[in-house]
Amino acid sequence: MLHLGFDEAGYGPLLGPLVVGMSGFRVADDAADGPGVDLRTRLAGLVTHAVGRRVKGDPAVAIDDSKRVHGRDGVEGLARGVRAAAVAAGLAAPEDLADLLARFGDRPPEAFAGDPWCAGPEAARLAPWAPPPGWREAWRLRGVEPVGLRVAPVTPAELNEAFDAVGNKGRVLFLATAALLVAALDAWPADDVEAVLDREGGRLDYAADLASVFPFHEIAREPAPAGESRYAFRAGGRRVRLRFVTKGDQASLATGLASMAAKLTRELFMARFNAWFLARAPGVRPTAGYVEDGRRFLADVAPVIEREGIDRRRLVRSR
Repeated sequence: MLHLGFDEAGYGPLLGPLVVGMSGFRVADDAADGPGVDLRTRLAGLVTHAVGRRVKGDPAVAIDDSKRVHGRDGVEGLARGVRAAAVAAGLAAPEDLADLLARFGDRPPEAFAGDPWCAGPEAARLAPWAPPPGWREAWRLRGVEPVGLRVAPVTPAELNEAFDAVGNKGRVLFLATAALLVAALDAWPADDVEAVLDREGGRLDYAADLASVFPFHEIAREPAPAGESRYAFRAGGRRVRLRFVTKGDQASLATGLASMAAKLTRELFMARFNAWFLARAPGVRPTAGYVEDGRRFLADVAPVIEREGIDRRRLVRSR
């Protein structure tokens, strides 16, 4: 069975990209994240929540809600989790933003060259991480094989175009997530699938949106506990089960990893963003791009925007 997790980073900010992340694990049976069995139980001692202080020398890697990981361990913690999952999949760990996009992005680094603050200068390389001996084999012995990691950045210019076309911010996020879901189903056509998606705010009904993405499938709503919505359909003889879960990035390891990959990608984009503007406006404080501080930053770099002839629709989100 294939277990997928989806989450985003950067839905609320004024500046910088929205990034949707996806992670995938092939598990030995269909009980993953079901009653009594979950990926964390299988990977106990290898992965952990980002709760409390990190214990020096503990080989367990924090894979959790990206806000928890970033709040405790910073960008280094996000990078450690993403690199650990890549190595467990038998892949080289990503080294920097360009490498991350080239191997795990839905588009290559060159796709963002239209915005100079996305193209460079190159931000610092990711902190190295040396896996413990037998790291990949330890995952496989637990019946868990990481098979997919994907990030899909959406720039402010692309978001503004989508907002104009769709007219609803939540719908734009859903469609960006659905694109990754459809790509994953196409990439692994033979596996039964369970996908866990973080709920959008208080929303519980996704039936109409799912019908628009999968119009030729009979989608059934299944009983679900409070704070969760469940849907299922069959495609090509396999079962596809979708769960929209409150705080899914904490409840599901796969969704937590997707959250971390998305947050890491956004942080690296913002490092480039700040480096580009600060090189042209020395002394300006960098920004994380959230609304209040984003407005402060825009006021501080207004001379740069005017001098460089920057189209604000490429820089600032309308919603």
